Amino acid sequence: MNRTPYNGAPGPGPIYTQEFTEVLASTDLQAKIPGGVLLAQGNGVVKKGTVLGKITASKKFIPYNSEATDGSQVAVCILDNDRDTTVSDIGASAWIAGIFTESKLTGIDATAKTALRLCYFA
Repeated sequence: MNRTPYNGAPGPGPIYTQEFTEVLASTDLQAKIPGGVLLAQGNGVVKKGTVLGKITASKKFIPYNSEATDGSQVAVCILDNDRDTTVSDIGASAWIAGIFTESKLTGIDATAKTALRLCYFA
């Protein structure tokens, strides 16, 4: 008789890991931009927790850059989920208010903190 390690039952199968990054320090106070944002193509994978700025000419969002001159030098919101902008523009959800773990955010600086008036950082 040929026995299997699980007495004929299916085994656990392959094991996959998934990284879960929580940027909110609290879920008590939070608000998202109604209708979300449109991320501009060409910025690769933009990670959850990235501070976003809005390009004045196109009205599309890209990662905040304090040294830019296209509008993205003003922090507007914080991305809610990873989004891949490699191939095309893509819609996304973003916070305009909340309590965030500062060390989990990408692109946050003193100027961005000032611009994100409804956001608090722990």
